[in-house]
Amino acid sequence: MPIIKRNEDIVDVQQSTEGFPKRAIKKVGIRGVQVPLKILRKDGSINTSSAEVSIYTNLNNKVKGANMSRYRIVVEDFLIGKDLDLREYIRELLKATREKLEATESYVKIKFDYFLVNQAPASKTKSYMNYKCWIEGKQKYNKKSLDPSEQIVNKINEEIYLTVEVPYSSCCPCSKEISDYGAHNQRSFAEVTVKLIDGQICWIEDLIKLVESSASAPIINGLKRVDEAYQTERMYEQPRFVEDMVRLIAEKIDDMFLDKKVSDYVIVVNHQESIHLHDACAIMTAGRILQ
Repeated sequence: MPIIKRNEDIVDVQQSTEGFPKRAIKKVGIRGVQVPLKILRKDGSINTSSAEVSIYTNLNNKVKGANMSRYRIVVEDFLIGKDLDLREYIRELLKATREKLEATESYVKIKFDYFLVNQAPASKTKSYMNYKCWIEGKQKYNKKSLDPSEQIVNKINEEIYLTVEVPYSSCCPCSKEISDYGAHNQRSFAEVTVKLIDGQICWIEDLIKLVESSASAPIINGLKRVDEAYQTERMYEQPRFVEDMVRLIAEKIDDMFLDKKVSDYVIVVNHQESIHLHDACAIMTAGRILQ
């Protein structure tokens, strides 16, 4: 029959200092952690969803392994059962992970569904839409000695990124132009990643609105016949190539967010062509660090 042992009576294999190659590891941790998550929306309401968490630290070349149970404990202690503004709270999670694992670098990625209620254009029918989102960050602790005084300077370098995937409908401008009647439409996606400026808030809702207002038409799940007729005609009147979409989105981010709420961005647009088996794709950046 098993007995409950005390920590001091058990060998800590991870802390072994011999019997392994003495090489530092960039990232070690756990991924695919499924947890419930509450996220603060722009209007003050709470988005309730599930999340998939990946959490890592670096590991020096002096010990054999990291204490894997601590990663999960940090997630449980700092993420679950709270109404979170993830843009701010991920910083605390990064700090707690780094300190709990006694590391100098920490990495966290949280993937989740963000639910908003959309309204049909004609019937005003309301329905939920889920948007795939993820927020990720990394934190690095630098401890340097400045000559000649030998004063110790502690510095934390931190980067936080928010990604939102927005589905929409696109009508092909070429198809419309060359056909006597009709044009082909397709489901399309814009994946927008922004690097957040410390102390500033870039709401998920604002990025979604930016993309949907640029598209041929937004995707709305609850549509009646009068709404479908309206959506079809709207798409026909606002045809979009992938090139159109990526440029329009970039232009709006430049005007509304760049150097105000975000310091960099990457936009990836995919149109799932209805008359081909391949997708059309366009990618655009702010021309800075992110590629």
